[in-house]
Amino acid sequence: MQYLEIVAKIHHRSAEEIYPILCDFDSYAKNSQAVHSITSQVLSDGRTVSTWEVDFRGGVMSWIEEDLFDASNYTISFNQIEGDVEHFCGQWKAQNQKDGCLILFLAEFDMGIPSLSQILDPIAIQALQENITAIIRGLFGEEVEFLPVKVSSLETQAPDKLAVA
Repeated sequence: MQYLEIVAKIHHRSAEEIYPILCDFDSYAKNSQAVHSITSQVLSDGRTVSTWEVDFRGGVMSWIEEDLFDASNYTISFNQIEGDVEHFCGQWKAQNQKDGCLILFLAEFDMGIPSLSQILDPIAIQALQENITAIIRGLFGEEVEFLPVKVSSLETQAPDKLAVA
């Protein structure tokens, strides 16, 4: 299991401004070439489910996830329910700072092929990082400042913050 944290800072913008943009999944494909398509639907029980197709090293990776939107905390939690990888969950978060807003993308994933994890995990981490960076840049332009990316194996460091139901 791998853990990835991407943090971007947007100066002179607030979480109140940033969060609705993050929630507008339909705009991702319009603003980033890394995203082929995203379709979202609200089910009769109130849950939101989205279907994603994104670049993955010259091919397309797809999955279906359940999305939980928490406007009061400016978070979007997601949990893959079907897809090309064994496990994928995480969170988008907008967080007010003194001089702007941080966008945090936190994810944990497992490609599901333990015998090839030393080969596949670095490729998946790089592809995920490139795609999330492209999405954020596409949504917010050149005003984005990216902080150092954090990557770790969950066997050695299991953050509690990603326990997504």
